[in-house]
This record gives sequence, C-alpha cells and structure tokens, in this order.
Amino acid sequence: MPSACSGGRRKTTEVCSAGGVAAELSSAGTQRFASVDAQWRHWLESAVTHGPLAPSVCGGFRFDHQVKASPAWQGFGDASLLLMTLLLVRDGEDCWLVCQQRVAPSDEARCCCEHVLNEWSALMDLYVSGAPTTVALQHTRDQSLPRACWEGKVAHALGVLRDTPLNKVVLAREVVSEFSQPISAGRTLAALATNDPTAYLFAFRRHHACFIGASPERLVKLHNGHLQTLALAGTARRDPCPAQDAHLAQTLLECQKNQHEHALVVQIIQRDLAPWVRPLHVPPAPHIKPLSRVQHLATLIEGTLRPQSSLLDMVAILHPTPAVGGHERRQALEHIRQFEGFDRGWYAAPLGWLDAHGNGEFIVGLRSALLNGNQARLFAGCGIVEHSDPASEYDETCIKLAGMRAALQV
Repeated sequence: MPSACSGGRRKTTEVCSAGGVAAELSSAGTQRFASVDAQWRHWLESAVTHGPLAPSVCGGFRFDHQVKASPAWQGFGDASLLLMTLLLVRDGEDCWLVCQQRVAPSDEARCCCEHVLNEWSALMDLYVSGAPTTVALQHTRDQSLPRACWEGKVAHALGVLRDTPLNKVVLAREVVSEFSQPISAGRTLAALATNDPTAYLFAFRRHHACFIGASPERLVKLHNGHLQTLALAGTARRDPCPAQDAHLAQTLLECQKNQHEHALVVQIIQRDLAPWVRPLHVPPAPHIKPLSRVQHLATLIEGTLRPQSSLLDMVAILHPTPAVGGHERRQALEHIRQFEGFDRGWYAAPLGWLDAHGNGEFIVGLRSALLNGNQARLFAGCGIVEHSDPASEYDETCIKLAGMRAALQV
C-alpha cells in the first residue's frame, strides 16, 4: 500500500487504512502546515461528495524542515498529505469503504471507475489471499552509536542545561538493524497490534521505504470543535509481576525527575493552547498510561477550539511538543540539529488524517522504524532534564526499542 494509517479503538470517526493515491498535498519550509491547509480548502471548494462521510487526506510531516533530508528518508517530504483512492473508515460502530478521485475536465468516468476497481482488486489480493508464509527473520547485525558516545551526548546536554536557559532537550538514538531477508511491513504491523493493542498503529510508504510504528502519543484530535491533546512524558519499565508493576507505577508518580519533566510538557502545552482553546481543562495531576513494555505519566488536556481555527493550525502550534523536542523550543531544536547526529525524518513528527469538515487526528511518530528491504532504522529518545542520569537514559531507550525489535522478528 502506498500509505496507511490506523488508530487505537475510538468512539468517533477515524481513518483505519488506505490504499492507492489519487493526489497529493505537499509543501516545504516554515509555512508548510498553513500551505497544505490552504490547498486542502481550495480542493474542497469544487469537491462533490456522495454518501454520509466527508473526503479525507492522510499523511505526515518532517520533524524539522531545517534539517537536510538524508537519502533514507527520500519521498518523506516536509509536508505530504495524500488523497487516497480507497479509505477504510470507522464511524462509531460502523465501517465504510470510501472511494476518492481527483477528476480533471478531460477525464472519462469509465476510466476513473476502472482505476478504483483495480485498486480494490489489488487490496483484496493482498489482504484476502495474503502474502506467502515466510520463515521468521534472522537478525544479522546492528549499527549504532556506541553506548559511551551516546551517554557522552547526554552528559554534554546536562552541561548545557546548567549553563544556559535551556530547561529540557530530547535526544534520540538511531539503530540500523539488518536481517536475513526483506522485512514484511504487514507482519510487523500485525505484531505491533498484538503487543500494544491500545497504541496508534501507523504505516506510511514512500517509494521503497515504509515508516511504521505503534505510538502511545496523540498530538491533537479535533471532533466537532472539541479539541484533545495528550501530555506524555516520564517513563518507567513494566514488570510481569502485578505487585512489582504497581510499585514501579507508584514510583514513577512520585519521582522528582519524571514529575519535573512531565510538568514542563503540561505547562508549555497549556501556554500554547490557552489563546486558542477555551475553556481549557487541565487535570491537576497526571495518570499512568501503561503500554506493553513501558508506562508513562500522561495528562489529557482538552477544550473547545475557537471559531475560524483549524486542526492544522493546532498541529503547527504544538509541534514539536517539549516531550519530543524540549524547552525552550528554539534552543532545544538548535541543540538537536547540532549534536544529535542523524536526520529524524518523520520520526517524532505529526502523522494523521484530516477530513472536509475539519475533523481529524494527528499523533506523534514514536516507537517506530523506517523499513527498506532487509534493513530497519529504529528510533527512540529520552527527555534530558536537570536530574537526568546518562546511563539510565540509555537504558530507557533500550526498553523503548525492545517492542519494535520483537515485532520485526515475529
């Protein structure tokens, strides 16, 4: 499939999967969010809709448009939202197959219909007949920055935090894993769904590469004017023993370092949204969001978006949150560009969908990997604050990488 996106179970409308590309909204640079938003509104001026569901686009954005794209991320543009030929949409308890085409005056209706039918047949061949069963992948080797070098980056960041107004910076690791044969995105996605059924599953294909993952973090959701976002920062591992797992959760809730890191994220999101969302509801304390291998401090922030504002306006305001960039944002991004050492591409960036009514949902591209042939680039990061310990931060990235590692070798 050229592109696909799937979310966890929700009661409102959501785009579950998509296939075939009818057209693309694209842009680059500082105004990329506003540009694709304007293009989408322009398209909708002449749109013809039959049926109860609105047309939708889905796609993503680069984490940082100022960083030169590496060859590995070819085709994953600064801003790329696709009008898909076929969408599988869940609307409450109902599922719909939505067909979409961008039609020119010279197009023939018969040819357009045949194109849709061909896309449908291809999807049926892929998902009903299924791909031939293959043996489990054999992991052959990893390439990554040595532990001591990455911990050195964390130690350097701690020095910067002491000596400058920067309060937090998020540093990520890239691990390039190679396998004995080409990696199946479908099998990997299915394994991720089994391991973390409440996560947001996603898979976006561009050229020969597929960016795939199971993210725990919603960036922003808008439904009939009601906006929700999630502050997610502060991490502890899970334990198979229920009593020990509960103890780890309580320790996370009481940990000064993690509480400080989480409070920074909540405060900045609240500050950024306050002029746009009223009333803005922010709970007084975080709750625990459990995943298969880690648990996080989480705070649901919500309210009513003011008229004339759009979902992509809010994506532009919120990205990158302190949970994936740092605080203050400008200084944190400059530090990441200078010292992290690789191109994040769509990792930790906004991914999601938007419909003709302005409703939609964007997540943060975490717990993810970029697949290409028999190679997978895995990503994981940590928020570095005043009380961070370099060795503990490295161990945290290993826990975050473990879920994707396991899914790749099913």
